[in-house]
Amino acid sequence: MPYTFATTLPDPNYKRDIYGRTDSSGTAGPGFAAIKLTSDEKMMVSRTNSQRVISRSAAGQKWMIDIKYNPMTRDEFEPVNTFLLQKRGPLTPFFVELPQYKEPRNSAFSSSTHVNGFTSGVQSAGATSITMGGPGGYTLKNAAGTTISTGNSNTTDLPTNIPSPGDVLTVTDSADSNHTKVYMVTYVETFYQYQEVKPHSTNEGFIRVGINPPLTRAVSNGSSYTFKNVKFKVIKPKALQEYELNTENLYSFGLRLEEYL
Repeated sequence: MPYTFATTLPDPNYKRDIYGRTDSSGTAGPGFAAIKLTSDEKMMVSRTNSQRVISRSAAGQKWMIDIKYNPMTRDEFEPVNTFLLQKRGPLTPFFVELPQYKEPRNSAFSSSTHVNGFTSGVQSAGATSITMGGPGGYTLKNAAGTTISTGNSNTTDLPTNIPSPGDVLTVTDSADSNHTKVYMVTYVETFYQYQEVKPHSTNEGFIRVGINPPLTRAVSNGSSYTFKNVKFKVIKPKALQEYELNTENLYSFGLRLEEYL
């Protein structure tokens, strides 16, 4: 029977069977002992003789992920080891889900129907924010869970079911399947609180989400956004793979990954 190989690094939520498939009854990969996330963006900075600073972005941005594991038994180690060997270093990209980004920080937003349901119109490459809304409009609610009255200008009755700075998101664009970049939320503007211009002049269900890095690719009309169970598309930049085995038959292993663009 034909099947598809697993594409997500095995962890407690993503199990892999002996056939190489993602299988809920398969063997779970181990949890992470520590994670280091690095935002790598090259900048050019120089100073004039008068000490004025001149700076500009010199290249695109990528995420780098370092994962450390606690000492593992062989049964815990092999799902990860063989998965990575199958990918052959930088030749085959795969996905990894980081536990700190599995759920948005705001529980009121994480449990909403739009956590993976916001859509947007056309967005230009290089944009530092995305204006998005839910199909038919998103109902903004206050801390008590009550729908905010239309036209309410009371600054104490503000929406809470929105993303938070530090959340991450990805784009699903039917016109561009290669747009797998992960973006981090830096701020959120609503109809009630905004910097200069409202996300929408009349519809209160729109929000504007600041992102870093800026959009690496243009986004077509009707694209949707994922804030929950976000996965980073990555490669192992080197085909070198090694481990240590101690006298207690426990395996020591670490992993360095780079975002695949």
